[in-house]
Amino acid sequence: MATPVMAFAQLATDCEKDGLNPHNGERIAAEIAKAFAVKPDEVAILRLEKTNLVFVYPAKLHNVGSIPLNTSGSVAARTASAKRAEAINNFAQVRHASVFEAVELGAHKAEVIGLKPDGTPDKHQFMIQKLMSVPVMGLNGTAAGVIQVCRKGTSGPSSGADFTPADVQKLATIAGALSKIFK
Repeated sequence: MATPVMAFAQLATDCEKDGLNPHNGERIAAEIAKAFAVKPDEVAILRLEKTNLVFVYPAKLHNVGSIPLNTSGSVAARTASAKRAEAINNFAQVRHASVFEAVELGAHKAEVIGLKPDGTPDKHQFMIQKLMSVPVMGLNGTAAGVIQVCRKGTSGPSSGADFTPADVQKLATIAGALSKIFK
């Protein structure tokens, strides 16, 4: 059986002809989701276009807007600018840009957890609780994009296990295997 790095390198080769388009972004995100046992809507793939990060996946976020590299409070912008991978296991408590979190992606919806005293449903939103963010490095040593994997839930404990340094290293290795299609 092929190692995960070899499998992602082969996926990059398969996608290279058409480049990092929405269809290929969806294929790649599905494989990354499997590698970390998360849902596809817990993966984000962003490509650097000039001085802005643009969502390739989820495609629904592509038209919402882009993230300028100088945006304070954006983990993705910080990842690309600093060229450093990180895990944030208390993400919901960290100040961050949340405009993209507000977009309904489909897999995670509000969860009804009971009834309020007035008899109406008590809903809790699934929010990003834990996040890994790694740069995708281009051939010239600059960032070409960012890959993020998160765990969503109504609270930190409900979202699953913390990301470990080994998880971050695994995602960084996957990003390296995929780098040739980030052009």
